[in-house]
Amino acid sequence: DASAVVFNFERGRAFARFDLARLLASVEAPDPATVVVTLRSPYAPFLATLASGSFGIVNPACSRRGASWTTPASRCAQGSGPFRIEPGGWRSGDSVTLLRNADYWARDADGRALPYVDGLIFRALRDESTRIAELRSAAVDVALDVGPASGPLVRADPNLALRPRPSADVSFIGIGSAARPFDMPEVRRAIAMAIDRSAIVQTAYGGDAQAASQLVPPGLLGYDDTIVDFTRYDTAAAKKLLAEAGLPSGFATELRYATTVTRALPDPKRIAEAIAADLAKIGITVTVRATDATSLAVDIRAGVVPLWIGERTAERADPEDFFADVSADPVVVELLRRARSESDQSRRAELYKQVTKMFGQSILRVPLFHASPPLAITRRVPGLIPQPIVGESFATVWIGR
Repeated sequence: DASAVVFNFERGRAFARFDLARLLASVEAPDPATVVVTLRSPYAPFLATLASGSFGIVNPACSRRGASWTTPASRCAQGSGPFRIEPGGWRSGDSVTLLRNADYWARDADGRALPYVDGLIFRALRDESTRIAELRSAAVDVALDVGPASGPLVRADPNLALRPRPSADVSFIGIGSAARPFDMPEVRRAIAMAIDRSAIVQTAYGGDAQAASQLVPPGLLGYDDTIVDFTRYDTAAAKKLLAEAGLPSGFATELRYATTVTRALPDPKRIAEAIAADLAKIGITVTVRATDATSLAVDIRAGVVPLWIGERTAERADPEDFFADVSADPVVVELLRRARSESDQSRRAELYKQVTKMFGQSILRVPLFHASPPLAITRRVPGLIPQPIVGESFATVWIGR
């Protein structure tokens, strides 16, 4: 009820999630079915924030029993979703067994109670080849986030199908523009023009991505569909730009990447090496260096990384996640401040489009790809719709023939 929602917000003040403590003035429950949230200042991403997975409402009784924000489900689990956790059904690192929630509130378009299936078992199979083998033998019905190497195997099996997940991420080349020669716009543009994105999409993503023309993914508020390419792929023009910058013979530099495999970067080493090979074609000799994500972030903040591969994945359906901390330009900072406080969605979208166009001029980030990692399913499981951010609902899934 409303008091449970208030409890969750008050508990959440202690956490740094989306600046909750700074944003909230008060959260009140005037009656069991009403919650009144008062913010300290206008904040346009607020509704998208509430819809994110981070703001799932936890049973206050469960929260009070646990020492941390996420109480172990084997000890206390209760919610209002289509499934409930079977007693003892959480086996850490192995599997989670869910049973149909007879009290679930939703119905389908014909008035039938959801969910359709009696239960679900989520299994942790870390090796992708094992996941695909289990899928092909019908030991499992769904494999989440299939990598580029497994796509051809799934496509070749008549009993299986791939369902692309809409993109909610972007990968990019970050440029340390304070140091020479990257302080020259001609050099930054030359780098952007030297990357053959269409080739890398095929080799590193198996075709399950698209070249990015901007930081905002397609379909999100603020995406500018009038921008087809960030820069055109043109090695001759890139060489000319280097010559105009006084670097006709090119130069040597370093490109860093984090070794962590993500949806946005399924094969970071191959992507880094492909970018290095492309830059070599215009005379830029690149040393590729792998590191861990934490060390890379520290060095970027210290300003000691000339080039790096980065990525951002939305935690909520809002462009704010893609523009945070990407520019110190006062004009950009002011445009983003206005966008955060603008309640009119069309005006807000135009503000983000202005920022995107400014990035196209400054080239402090070179957008690379929007990934669409697919789900692999057996054809007897219809009704599963891939989702870009929060995750798939299994409430409308059924078992066919």
